[in-house]
Amino acid sequence: MKGLSILIHAIGMVTGNLGAALRISAVLMAIQFVLAIVLGVQFLYTGEDTTELMMSGQYPYASTGLMFVIQAVSTLWIAVAWHRFILREEVPGGALPAFNGAAILSYVWAGIIFVLILVVVAIPFGILGGLIAGPLMSTGSTAGLTIGGTLLFLVLWLPVTYVSYRISPILPAAAVQEPIPLKEAWYATGTSGAAFVVLAIVSVLAVWVINLPAFLLAGLSSLLAFVWSFAVQWAVLLVGVSVLTTIYGHFVEKRALNA
Repeated sequence: MKGLSILIHAIGMVTGNLGAALRISAVLMAIQFVLAIVLGVQFLYTGEDTTELMMSGQYPYASTGLMFVIQAVSTLWIAVAWHRFILREEVPGGALPAFNGAAILSYVWAGIIFVLILVVVAIPFGILGGLIAGPLMSTGSTAGLTIGGTLLFLVLWLPVTYVSYRISPILPAAAVQEPIPLKEAWYATGTSGAAFVVLAIVSVLAVWVINLPAFLLAGLSSLLAFVWSFAVQWAVLLVGVSVLTTIYGHFVEKRALNA
């Protein structure tokens, strides 16, 4: 199945270029790791419930805002550098990848378009999903939550993820500063619609599975849970960007899938 092949190819892209992946991402992710501990915002990675902090007025809004900015900048920096390394063989020369401001700005603009399209898609599916799954999930029972969550995934997250993959070539194209129209991205990926359904299901489930240990570790040590969640986010970032790179390379540049 091509959808699974895309994911396997993307994972191999990271493992097969691990040295470059570390040179591109290690320092920037290490900065995030240290600052998250110093600022006391590890919950941004572990998904910890912060309602009590908000209710008590102790939520660290300034630290959280600063961390969001650092995350955004470093994520964009890594994503653009990785796209350019794979697609244009721009090998990082030092501990940090080159900061290509023009490419990053182009990527941000493409990202805004990308997000707006997904929001438009998500609204009707979200309403439909709420009408279908809401009554089941509101019961609070295990069966209701399980069935309702599955229906919400099928009705909302699956179509949104599918559309995201179909239009995703605009992001790598922006990173290499060869932008393509949204319509061109949609038509280029139109030959393998079923592959993106498979890819959407497998990728969402894979992220859910690798995040499970964080919940188990949280009961033992909040630090261990943070370390695991951070490592997962790092891996998901690199593989996720590699998936987008693979889709662009295969469907737009007509490169072969090695997996």
